[in-house]
Amino acid sequence: METRLILIEGMIGAGKSTTSERLAGWLAARGEDVRAFHEFAPDHPIRTKAVDLLRAVHPEPVRSPGDIGPDGLARDPGVYAPGQWERLAGRCRQGPPTFILESTYLQNSVLPAFVNGAPVTKVLEIADRIARRFALAEPLLVYLRPTDIAAAIKHTHEVRGEPWSSFNLTSVSGYPWARQRGLSGYEAVVALYEAWEEVVTLLYDRHPHPKLMIHDPGADWDASLRRVTAAARPSP
Repeated sequence: METRLILIEGMIGAGKSTTSERLAGWLAARGEDVRAFHEFAPDHPIRTKAVDLLRAVHPEPVRSPGDIGPDGLARDPGVYAPGQWERLAGRCRQGPPTFILESTYLQNSVLPAFVNGAPVTKVLEIADRIARRFALAEPLLVYLRPTDIAAAIKHTHEVRGEPWSSFNLTSVSGYPWARQRGLSGYEAVVALYEAWEEVVTLLYDRHPHPKLMIHDPGADWDASLRRVTAAARPSP
């Protein structure tokens, strides 16, 4: 069966955006209906706290008779509910389009708990809970992993430059994970992602749906795309 939900994941600078764009282009060239969403897309089908924080957006205030605050309003508890994954899976099972989601599952829904100091067992629970919600779609998880994490981070900072570079260093240095270890700056970013990739190995091994890990996709974009398309559109 052709995969209708494809999750592109990986650390910063792993090649998620390029992979998503190339995959969407390949599917479109075949005449397929495809929707590829970058993490900040305004019409993204999945809303996460991580993206909202970066965009300085907050859950919409709603009137809640059972829990009225001083301003007479309460924040909508359903904005980030796991049920949105279930709804998306249902749409995927109905047929086209094919949805390509970049950075949504692991980076923006699971990683935040890790950087905020949650134990690994809790991080695994969060990933499992989301995976159960999108199980109906049997999505393909594509994980992109650089062989040299430190080099990949350095390259990403050089390419993206300012103000992104300083923002990333400051943000990571302020995470509970880094503060608990007395780390800051570039050292904190490298150590964080080295530790996170160890957790990803556990997450990947226990992931119950189709999956594909590609090391250093940028070393040969064409070969990487062929592997992804073969997994998403297996031969009869």
